[in-house]
Amino acid sequence: MTTPVTHDEVESVFEILERGFGERIPSAYRQALRKATIPDRLLVSRDGAEIAGTVTSEPAQMTLPGEVVAPVAAVVGVAVLPTHRRQGRLRSMMRYQLDDLRARGEDLAVLTSSEARIYQRFGYGPATLASTYRLEKRDLSLLWPERVDLSGVAVRFVERDEAERHFPPLLAAHQPTRAGEVSRLRLGWEDLLGVTTEDEQKGRFFVECVQAGEPVGYAVYRIGRDPGVSGRVLHLVELCALRDSSYLALWSYLLEVDLVDTLVTGHRPTDEPVRWLLSDPRRMVPLRTGEHTYARLVEVAASLAARGYFCDGELTVAVTDPFCEWNTGRYHLSVEGNGTAAVERLPLGGAADLTADVSVLASLYLGGLRPSALAQIGLLEAASPRALATADRLFLGPVPPFSTTSF
Repeated sequence: MTTPVTHDEVESVFEILERGFGERIPSAYRQALRKATIPDRLLVSRDGAEIAGTVTSEPAQMTLPGEVVAPVAAVVGVAVLPTHRRQGRLRSMMRYQLDDLRARGEDLAVLTSSEARIYQRFGYGPATLASTYRLEKRDLSLLWPERVDLSGVAVRFVERDEAERHFPPLLAAHQPTRAGEVSRLRLGWEDLLGVTTEDEQKGRFFVECVQAGEPVGYAVYRIGRDPGVSGRVLHLVELCALRDSSYLALWSYLLEVDLVDTLVTGHRPTDEPVRWLLSDPRRMVPLRTGEHTYARLVEVAASLAARGYFCDGELTVAVTDPFCEWNTGRYHLSVEGNGTAAVERLPLGGAADLTADVSVLASLYLGGLRPSALAQIGLLEAASPRALATADRLFLGPVPPFSTTSF
């Protein structure tokens, strides 16, 4: 049975997270987690008096195609005890949560998943991709075009307290510039910057890019040794740049850090442009490329109307949603002039230009996947090549969607 948590049970939920993920939560993080928890969004699966699973959500903001920043429910803390799996508990919690989000008027939900294909049966679809890279940086340099001018741009170290003041406004200013960006959740900054203990801070470095006295970007990294890798490794945890100049200055700094042979990134865009400035582009090796953010259209009509589109056109989409039956139906999109769609729900049973499961529509939603590519492998059905071409023009964004944040 899934129910909301009671006030006295919040501490017990942390134990479920520890056992479910197989990792103890340090006391400082537990305290931060307690402050970040919103009790009326925290759900638990019960086995009699015992709590056997948990899921919660937080209100956040996500940038949609067309530089539209919209409210979204960020789903986090999903765990079921290893002793209680294969009992339908995750399904029950997902069912309860989606009903709850709908009742709250929250039309979109997003999450990140530790494993693939867990959440597609609940209508979530992979909507952004990310890559991690390794650069063997010995004798690697940037070949600057003559037009690049970094005069007046500087990179400086900052301590944690200054990073805590300066970095959140920089990320917030960056968020509207790319579809898929999700605002960082309250506990996220503790994850990125570390709590303020000496043990947590000794391995972290924070740098800020400044231009004309104004912060315009930052990077967070660690330096250490990895098993099986000779020499020291710089782990780039996060990089955020508001300008082309700050992007270049931060990458230039990272590639010039002394006494480091290898640079390994956290998740970065699949179209990372710095590769094409490297003296040897082949030294930037993708370690992994895969799905990062999953999206769920809680209310299909409202979600389709919320995002922007990239050309004028009309399209009728038939959506099947076995998990949230209220979405199953036909939707007519009409885009004219300003990239905004008028969305009308039509009666069932008529003709449609596209037919797709709601999870497939969610994968198209942020503009990162081409409808014609998914039709080619049977994930959606098109009434005609012309309808498919219209769908490509309407949905596909100019750059791949990406989320700097994880949650």
